[in-house]
Amino acid sequence: MIIETASVGETSTTAPRHANNWIVLLLVFTLAGVVESQAFGHLTAFRPLYLQQLGVPGASIATWTGVLAALAFVIGLPLLPFWGVWADRYSRKLIIVRSAYVEGVMFTVAALAPNVWVLAVAQVLAGFVMGNTGVMLAMLADVTPRKRLGMAVGIASAGFPIGSSIGPFFGGLIAQGPGIRALLGIDAGTSALMGIVLTIIVHEEAHKVIKGETVGRMLRVAVHAITSSPVVLRLFGLYFLAMYGYSLVAPFVPILLQHWYTGDPRHLAGTIGTTLTLSGIAMAIMTPIWGRIGDTAGRWLVLPICLAGMVAGLLVAGLAQSLLPVQLDIIGIGLFQGGIGATVIALLALLAPEERRAPILNFSLLPSQLSWFVGPITGAALARVSLTLPFLVGAGLVTVALAFAVFLAWRARGGHVATAAGAAGSPTVSTP
Repeated sequence: MIIETASVGETSTTAPRHANNWIVLLLVFTLAGVVESQAFGHLTAFRPLYLQQLGVPGASIATWTGVLAALAFVIGLPLLPFWGVWADRYSRKLIIVRSAYVEGVMFTVAALAPNVWVLAVAQVLAGFVMGNTGVMLAMLADVTPRKRLGMAVGIASAGFPIGSSIGPFFGGLIAQGPGIRALLGIDAGTSALMGIVLTIIVHEEAHKVIKGETVGRMLRVAVHAITSSPVVLRLFGLYFLAMYGYSLVAPFVPILLQHWYTGDPRHLAGTIGTTLTLSGIAMAIMTPIWGRIGDTAGRWLVLPICLAGMVAGLLVAGLAQSLLPVQLDIIGIGLFQGGIGATVIALLALLAPEERRAPILNFSLLPSQLSWFVGPITGAALARVSLTLPFLVGAGLVTVALAFAVFLAWRARGGHVATAAGAAGSPTVSTP
């Protein structure tokens, strides 16, 4: 196997200097996460209210909420494994900027939707947005000093909760004023603008590629690197269970808040937005902190703590009997939620061989995105029985993930963790 250090269209036998400053790359990728997450956060937070405006009967709101949340993954899931491979084979930058431009088109369609069916088309288009996060993190991991990797991944991952935190609050103000259509139109514009920023600032980074490899072989080798490593497979299973538990709940949080809301209906959107904003702020603050704690105290310590916090949060939210406890608990979940994904991704980045990092990290999104396909649909079915049921079932699933994390932490302390690098036939890295 011949490994070359290459940028798109060139080969070299020596590693070139990095084309990007890691701090600049970190900042622009974090900003991209903010823009993307606030736009999708608006759609999630105000989807039930938008469905009402589109004439969907009240009895069908929960069902349509779950179905629409899952539609993006009809296209997104089959394409997900290919984005990282295409990025390594052709251009990481192209795969990254593609997402922002597609978002602009998608939110334009959503803003102009005359009925729920056109809104469904917009949600399907969201499937073409996926696959940028793993590529961004792979590019960031290539240029970031090892001792700063956990913090960098935590900060980059915090872009999503930052967007989720500022988005619903300001989005609620716009939704109560100019309206939800105007809000989605603004999201379309900012997404397209972010695409331009990424196009200008991000440079193609030289990375290791395998000479003469086809896309199909790159995909097969990446899958083999994952399936041959027990710890990576267990991390994938753990991550799926945790995100499945959360995705059962997340689309229905606005409905739960509306259920317990007894104030002026004109302020409902603002109440939903403020609650989700505070939860996002908690997540934005804690995600890089969890990353830093993982760098110093150990990632196998952070992961069980964050999972345990989410279990407690889901249980309390499901059993609460008034608005304020639900609001406080949704905010509390934000304290732990970001640490789960950031820690799993940091572990995978360290376990993966450098020349397979982008495909493996892009595959790392598969458990989360698969959960977001099945979770909202399952949650919609459970919500038809009781709005409490998705929260209780979700807590049970995250509890199983917690048991996995405790087991893996015990195995890591005993030195039994095998790396994906070793499984792929590359030099192994130190166990995180």
